[in-house]
Amino acid sequence: MSRKETILRAAKRTANEAKSAARKRSRGLIRSESEPHRHCVVCWAPIPLDSDPAVCGKRDCEETQKKREKSRKRLTVMMYLFPAIAIFFVILEIV
Repeated sequence: MSRKETILRAAKRTANEAKSAARKRSRGLIRSESEPHRHCVVCWAPIPLDSDPAVCGKRDCEETQKKREKSRKRLTVMMYLFPAIAIFFVILEIV
């Protein structure tokens, strides 16, 4: 058997393996027939797509999301405020 024939056989075998793997994957995707949805950012329960903010109706989840949002806003303000203050002091020292 020549080198060319060996390479050809290996290529055909690899192609067949790839085709069978693709078929298995497509079968798995067809079976999942769930409606489009998103998940609560706190407890990961499925919720409708149009819910904003992305939390379920539980009070604990709503409170946790409010705390996270408040903390995120505070961090954003600090990220802009502290460098601005540092630059202000540097400018004061130069002048």
